Parts: sequence; C-alpha cells; structure tokens
Amino acid sequence: MKSTKSSPALDLTQGDPLRQLVFFALPMLVGAVFQLMYNMVDTVTLGKFVSTSALASVGATSSTYSLFTMVANAVTNAVSILVSQSWGARNIAKIKKTVAHSIYLALALSAVLGLLAFFAARPLMELLDTPADIIDGSVTYIRITCGLCVSVMLYNVSSSILRSIGDSRTPLFFLILCSLLNIALDLLFVLALDAGVAGVAWATVISQAVSSVLCLGYMWLRYPDLRVSRADFRPDGKLLGSFARISTPMLLQSLALSVGMLVITRVINSLGSDTVASFTIGSKVEQLVVVAFSQFAFSFSVFSGQNYGAKKYDRIGYGLKRAALLILCLVAVAMTIMLVFAPPLANIFVDADESPLAVSGAVDMVRTEACFLPALGLIWLSSSCLRGMGKVAPTVVSSMVELISKIALSIVLAHFFGARGVWFAAPIGWVLGIVPNALYYFFSGWKKKALEADAREAAAQPAT
Repeated sequence: MKSTKSSPALDLTQGDPLRQLVFFALPMLVGAVFQLMYNMVDTVTLGKFVSTSALASVGATSSTYSLFTMVANAVTNAVSILVSQSWGARNIAKIKKTVAHSIYLALALSAVLGLLAFFAARPLMELLDTPADIIDGSVTYIRITCGLCVSVMLYNVSSSILRSIGDSRTPLFFLILCSLLNIALDLLFVLALDAGVAGVAWATVISQAVSSVLCLGYMWLRYPDLRVSRADFRPDGKLLGSFARISTPMLLQSLALSVGMLVITRVINSLGSDTVASFTIGSKVEQLVVVAFSQFAFSFSVFSGQNYGAKKYDRIGYGLKRAALLILCLVAVAMTIMLVFAPPLANIFVDADESPLAVSGAVDMVRTEACFLPALGLIWLSSSCLRGMGKVAPTVVSSMVELISKIALSIVLAHFFGARGVWFAAPIGWVLGIVPNALYYFFSGWKKKALEADAREAAAQPAT
C-alpha cells in the first residue's frame, strides 16, 4: 500500500478505538455542520426573504428528494463497504476495480434518476396531495435538484471512497467549499436575481458539481492506490455480484423507506401548509442539533468495515462499546438543547409573529422527538456497525420494522391527535427498529461463523 506518514488516510485497525473514531469522525462532523449550514441558508433565505409558502414548497419535497438520494446512497454505501474491507485486507487490485465500477454505476444510475425526476415530479407531488399554493415550487425544486443528481452522485462516491480508506479530512475541504459557494449563490440567485425556489435549487446543483469535479481530481492525483486504468473498468462478474449482494437489499430498503416517507408526507400535506411548514422547520432544527452524534454513529461503518476486513472481530465489539458511550453522552447534550431552546431555534427560519402556527407546531415536534433521541443514536450506530461488516440483512429488517410502525402510527395517530400524533410516529419507530439489529449482533453467532470461514480459507491455502 502506497500511503505515507503524511497521508491523511487513517488505519482504523490499530490504536485506541475511541481515539481513532474521534480523530476520524471530527472532519465528518465539521463537514456535516457546513452542509447543514448551507441547507439552513436555503431554508432561511426562502423563509425570511421570499415567503413561508416558498419554504413549505421545498419542505414538501423532503420525502421525494429522499427517495432519489436514498436510492443513490444504496450504490454509495456498497462502495464504502467494499473499499473499506479491501483496504483493511490490503487488497489494492480489488480497490481499483471497485473504484472504476462505482464510477460508471453512479453515472448510469444518475441518468435513470434524472429522467425519472423530470417526468415524474408533478404526478408524484399531486399524488402526495401537495397543497395547491406550493406545488409549482415543489415541482421546480425536484426537477432541478434531482434531475441533475449526477453532481451529488459523483461527489458522494468519491468522498465515500476517501472516507473508506480513512481519509475523512479531504472530503471536508471540498464540502466546505461547496457550502460557501452554495451560500454565495443562494444570495445571488434569490436576493439579487429574485429567482426564488429555482434559484435555491440551481445554487445547490452548481456547488455540488464543482465539489464533485475537484474531489475526483484530488483522489486521482493524491492516491496511486485509487488510480484506475482502462482494464479496471472491464466488467468483473464477481465484483458486480458483490455490488448486487450489498446494494440490492439496501436499494429495496431505500425504496421501501422512501415509499413510507411519501405516505407520511401525504398525511402531513393533508393537514395544510402550516403543518408542512412546521415539519420543515422542525426537521431542520432536529438535523442541526443531532449532527454531532450522527456523524460519530455513521463513521463507525468504516471502523467496522476495516476491522472486519482485517479479521479483528473482537476489536469491533470493543469499539462499539466505546462508541455507544460517547454517542449517549452527546445525545444527552442534544436532548437538553432541543427541550430548552426549541422556540429560538424555530424562530431562526421564520418570524413567529408572521407564522405563529408553523413555529408552535415545529416546537412541539422538536420537543417530542428530543425525548426519544437515545433510540435514534443507537439505531444509527448499530446499523452502521452491521453495514460495515457487510451484514446488510438485519439492517433491512430493522428499517422495515421502523418504516411499518411509522406509517401505521402516522395514519392512526394523525386521525386522533392531528399533527401531534405524527410527531410521535417516527420516535416510536426508532425504538422498535433497534430490536432486529440487537438480536442479530448478540445472538446470531456472526463472530463464530466468521472465524470458521477464516479457518476454512486458511486450510485451503497451498502450503509454502
């Protein structure tokens, strides 16, 4: 392996797990803060300088936008798992092939998703019962951001590859650039050119395109181990099978989750524009507050992937315990912030005097979800651990349990309690979703099976 002492790539198979996790996750945390910052600027710009309806029109696309991004992330997550395991096993030839295959798979998928976004945007928003006063803005936002999703696809693939080899700093630099550029373009398109929702969408796409080109270029120049040749693009049946084995369950999971979110969105839309705005504001506040523990949870997939590839199974368990303790401490801080400071946080996005119902609904949502944050942190951590090991099936079951409960509860509770019933649906789903992950990790015997497979592999090797 050609990494040097000055390389930002981090070997997570050695050293203190907690220290390594913190060192690896901190750049991801800073990057997530910048990403949130430019997402917040989108929301604040629309809510403060355009209208509450403009804000709601983008908020109404959240489930539809998630449909496209979650499908795209199925490929991205497969790339991350395969590269991190190959990096842990020091298999450079497989890494190069994985990089090459991930690029053309990303291009093919983004072309399909782009066409789907352009032609299906309006029928989908009509199906979701989007209020008439915001549907045009919603359609415009989807057609631009999802129709041109190739930019974010390539950035996500390249940044996932870099993180999988332990380099979480480089994607941070390009994410900061993307964030600052997005903010500048937001101000230009919305304030100077009065482009409204379309301006915010174009700002997002352009900034993502710049970052993706720079990230791919850096990856090529900085890491010889990631530099692919024409031969690496030659279809490899075994590797494509690995992609399919990992990405297909996650793709089905993403589709199911997205359909579930569409159902929940329809329930929210049926409650009116004020409830849509409340959900949009509450979601933004939640994203802002949970960003710290979310990144530590998500980073664990690379830790478990590298150690699984290196056959250090006990280290995975030790690292999981240390990570869980850290995440629960961060959760306690997040809960306090959400419970105490929900009103001023909601007021960041809209003026309470102009939209009192939207703000009060958002505060109710934030405080409800705050009480269930430990479950959210643990479900993220356990799913990341299992995905990194390539154990996708239990995470799919977990997501299905979470999804079904969310759908059923959002419909039933909304009927009896209105918007407040919807606010309880997701948190209860988090609690139930932990169960399949915990059962698999503690009772499936995965470690024993892995050791037996290693023994058979060693026995099959020719004697030297």
